[in-house]
Amino acid sequence: MKNALSLGNAKPTGPALFLMPDSPEDLPLFRAMKTAESAEVLARNSVGRIAFAAEGRVEMLPVHYNYVNGWIYGRTAAPACLPAGVPVAFQIEERTPSREWRSVVVQGRLDLVESDGAAPTASFALRAGALIRRMVGHVPTDPPPVAFRDQLFAVHAVEVCGRISLPLRSRSRVS
Repeated sequence: MKNALSLGNAKPTGPALFLMPDSPEDLPLFRAMKTAESAEVLARNSVGRIAFAAEGRVEMLPVHYNYVNGWIYGRTAAPACLPAGVPVAFQIEERTPSREWRSVVVQGRLDLVESDGAAPTASFALRAGALIRRMVGHVPTDPPPVAFRDQLFAVHAVEVCGRISLPLRSRSRVS
């Protein structure tokens, strides 16, 4: 694939890849979220991505998580992929029906919760529930739908950075 800058004066032959608004006033606006706003977004969502460097590559895994008191607690089926004690970035996004979005990125260090090495069984939900209850003080009442995700991890949110897109009607408040 050629870099778009190297195409010089070439004209597109098909439909535009990204539609541009008719007016600059219709371009999206963004703002940084306050820490409390970012924490609310983290708390109301349950699926995110964790990124880390491993063997000279950046890896990214989707994970289920809970955010409680500045900590992200999650589980995955890929324990061999998660290197303990390394810096990680954790990211979530949410969208509204009106095409507004919020994105939060957390920087921290990955701590793995040691398991007993047992294969996933029907009792995994009880073991995982006990570990999560110890870590966060509560556990969801429904059994986990994917019991094979038995590697528990924690990330302390050392740095939290959130951004939000603003709807057009908010422009008068942003100046």
